[in-house]
Amino acid sequence: MKAAAGSLAPFGALSFAYFASIGLFNPYAPLWFQSLGFSTLAIGAIGSLQAWTRVVSPYAWSWTGDHWEQGARRATLLRIATALALVFALGLLFTRSYGAVSAVVLLLFLANGAIVPLAEAALSQRLATAQGLDVARYGRVRVWGSIGFIVSVTAFGAVLQATGIGA
Repeated sequence: MKAAAGSLAPFGALSFAYFASIGLFNPYAPLWFQSLGFSTLAIGAIGSLQAWTRVVSPYAWSWTGDHWEQGARRATLLRIATALALVFALGLLFTRSYGAVSAVVLLLFLANGAIVPLAEAALSQRLATAQGLDVARYGRVRVWGSIGFIVSVTAFGAVLQATGIGA
C-alpha cells in the first residue's frame, strides 16, 4: 500500500522500527555479550560505543544532509543510513569474537546515529506551518517510537526467556 502524499505513516513506521531496535539492543545485547564469555569490562566497553558514536555521528550525518545536493538529500541519506544499520546489525549474526563484535557494533551505531536527526529534520520540515511546528501531528508520529520500544522489550523479553539469550 503506497502512502498518500504528505502521509506521516512512513515517519511513524520508521520511529517504531528504530526504537524497537533500541528496545532489543540496549537491554538484551549485554546479556548476549555475557553469553559469549566477554568480561564485564568488555561488555561495558562495547555498550559505551553507542554513546561514543553519538559524539560525532549525528552531527556528521546532519551536516552531510545540509550540505549535499539539493532535492531529496535527507531521504536519500536516511535510506543509506538505514540500509547500513540493517547490514551491520545482521553482521552480529556472524560475529562472536570481542574484536569483531566491537567493530560491528561501532559500525552499527555510526550508521544508526543518522536515523533520528535526519528523520526529525525531514519530519519537522513536513510539519512546518506558518505558526510553527504542528506539535499535535508531531506527537502522533513520535508515539510510535514509544510503542515500538515497549513492544520490542516485552516481546523479545518473552522470546528470550523461552529460548535463551543465544537466540
